[in-house]
Order: sequence, then C-alpha cells, then structure tokens
Amino acid sequence: MATIVKANNISKHFGQKLVLDGVSFGIHKGEIVGLIGENGAGKSTLINIILGLDSPSSGHVSLFDKKNDDKSVKDKVGVMFQDSYGLSRIRGTEMVELVRSHFANPLPIATINELAGLGPDMRTMVLKMSGGQRRKLNFALAMAGDPDILFLDEPTAGMDSTSRYEFWNQVRQLSQAGKTIFVTSHYLEEIEDIASRIIFLRNHQILFDGTMANLKNRFTKSIVEFDTRKPEKEIIAYVHTGSLDSDNQGHYTFTTDDPDKLIQELVPVISEIQHIKITQNTLDQIFREVMKEGQN
Repeated sequence: MATIVKANNISKHFGQKLVLDGVSFGIHKGEIVGLIGENGAGKSTLINIILGLDSPSSGHVSLFDKKNDDKSVKDKVGVMFQDSYGLSRIRGTEMVELVRSHFANPLPIATINELAGLGPDMRTMVLKMSGGQRRKLNFALAMAGDPDILFLDEPTAGMDSTSRYEFWNQVRQLSQAGKTIFVTSHYLEEIEDIASRIIFLRNHQILFDGTMANLKNRFTKSIVEFDTRKPEKEIIAYVHTGSLDSDNQGHYTFTTDDPDKLIQELVPVISEIQHIKITQNTLDQIFREVMKEGQN
C-alpha cells in the first residue's frame, strides 16, 4: 500500500517552548486518520509542518515521496482550514473559480458543488453565508483541485446535524474512491465513527497510533448504566468496583474495569434497578480518562 505522508522524528520548538517531540508516522492511501489531542498538544503545528506552512526544528516530512513544497505535491493536496478566509465581498462560485485556476486538473464546478452540497447557495455572497454554509464552501475550495489527500480541520463546526451526516457520508465515499483523509475535530464521536485509524497526541508526543478497536483494548474500561429511584449515597455504598461518572435524575453511569463484579455488587438492590446497559468506553470517555491520568 502506497505511503502518502511520511513524518520522521519531527520536533518543533518555539523559542524555549517544546511543541512536538520526536513524532513519527506514515499515512497510507485510502486511510481516514483522526488526529486527536488536547489544546496545545501540537495538532495544528503538526499539520502546518506536513503542509509545508512551517518548518520542523528537526526531522523531516515527505508527501508522495517528495518534499512537501514540490509543486506537483501541492496539486495533490486539499486543505479545509478551521479559520475562515479573508475574502467576503465575493460569491461562492467566484471564489471556487479562483481556487480552481491554481490547479492543473481541477474538478468541474458542478461536481465541486455537488460534493459540497451547497446547491444554489454557492452563488451567495460569502458575507451573507451562514457559518454552516461557509464550512461547506471551505470544503468546496478544498476539493477544487481534485486532491489525492484531504486535510480537514474542524470540518463540521457550524453545520447542523443533517449537514454533518451528509458531509461524513461524502468523506466515506471519497475514501472508498481512494482519497486519503486526515481529520482533526473536537467532536470526538465523529472521529470515532469515521476514522479507520487514530493518532493520539499527548505531551507533544504520539501516545497511541492504531485502530479504534486497539485503542479501546489498550485503554479499556466499561460503562455500566442503569436507572433507579434510590438516592446516590445508597448506590455508592454498594459499588466498590467502579467510579461514578454521572447521576442525572436517577440515571447512573459508572466506569469500571470489571462490569460483572459491579453488577454482582448491585444484587442486593437489583429489584429496584431498571434498564441496565453495559458498553465500552467511547473515544470521548477514553480521551477524558487519558487526559486525567496525564495530569496526575
């Protein structure tokens, strides 16, 4: 399988501040890679280095086995930045045409519009577009050159739930067509649902690089949920195996390494408990637990 991105021992300092520390990985054709990490972990800096917008203090990056500033490489890369663009007194169609003009083999504007799902809103002035419409326009601009690899930075911020669903369906189709996707998002449930691979940055290094299933196996905890009218202090008196994550109007959520034992501890009050549910940690729960451990 072709390796699209190669990052080799990337470190980055801003003055005395360490931002990345010996980061190495490869990204293969057709993968959807989710990059996660707390604010300040180095996610944006890493993306900027991959794109050639910043230089590493040490180490090197290649795209398509070439330097990332090579013109032939730039024609294969699409970027959907989180920050909005500067032009606003221009129609969406005009902006897309402007970006298309920079590529050797751009997609037809009708195809771009279909991918972005803007429809007639593509002809709207940018300054009159809603936040969700602007995100869709950003996606259109990222797809203008028919890229082989697509970088998505907080792509669904400002979109409604229907637009998010349609957007991620489009991303899946692009991956199935052979496009490589590199995505960062604070909506970790979206990363969990879409990514074939997770890269987890913590303390400026890669804490984990692998599939979601392997991440759950490594940082495994189970979630036990149930409903009861019994007060919290009585429930806690019985449970010694897990920790209470939340109590929302009689709906209890515990995290535990041994869900079977926790259920056994609840046997004395089991007749007063309903709707028991056992699941594995979500990506969001794993993230919070790992960040909590890192602070201890």
